Amino acid sequence: MAERVISTGGLTSSERVTGTQSLEKAVDILEYIASAPRPGVTLAECTGILGYSKATTQRMLLTLARRNLLHFDEDLGVYSLGMLTAKLGAEYLSRLDTRKAALPVMRDIVQETGETAHLGVLSGKDVVYIELVDSPQPIRIFSKVGDSIPAYATAIGKSILAQLPSDVRQRHLPESLSGRTPNTLTTFESLHRDLAHTRERGYAIDNGENREGIRGFAAPIFDFSGAVCAGLSLGGPTARVEAEEDERRFGDLVTRAARRVSQVLGAPGA
Repeated sequence: MAERVISTGGLTSSERVTGTQSLEKAVDILEYIASAPRPGVTLAECTGILGYSKATTQRMLLTLARRNLLHFDEDLGVYSLGMLTAKLGAEYLSRLDTRKAALPVMRDIVQETGETAHLGVLSGKDVVYIELVDSPQPIRIFSKVGDSIPAYATAIGKSILAQLPSDVRQRHLPESLSGRTPNTLTTFESLHRDLAHTRERGYAIDNGENREGIRGFAAPIFDFSGAVCAGLSLGGPTARVEAEEDERRFGDLVTRAARRVSQVLGAPGA
């Protein structure tokens, strides 16, 4: 399939670049500015690095500045890294720290139960798995790091949503709740009721709401500021994870495990 060409806006043929090439150039300039000495880099320097005309380079830089990836100092006439790069870097580091703190704990509970453990974070309206430890059983949950699932239909998602203020929580929910299985909660009334129960008992339950035949339990993880930053789950096939017999055992186990991770992250009162 042919690559999409961005609007040329009167550019010469040598300056007509595909979206992919343009993105690569933008990354090149971000890396160059990041490594340049303070206070920053001029438009002329950026033009030389990119190999575009001054007008084309300026449009690219202005786009990056509008998205807060770059900051333009009008007094000095130079570009430096913007606030969004700091936010993205901090988020990346926090996720690495959470993974590092959680992995030994996840291995422990998988060894104890023989079921699968997941670590997930909220990303928009979804939960994204950032770490997992597989069950040693031949029949188990099949998933991978990077999988993205609607938050309202997962134990991890519900464990995080239950800890958010109502106005913040609403931003992480879709306009309507679609049924992924016959057990998915598809009304906001039932979901909010479930989240209230989750807060009371300290852990969330996924009773086959994301995938039929899979039952999971998850508890929230808190960072040094006391804010919920992730969720840790433990689950497996309903043939092995009984609703009544295993709920208290798995719920207590995953709650203690999440608290251990929160302690490592410096959560107050964990």
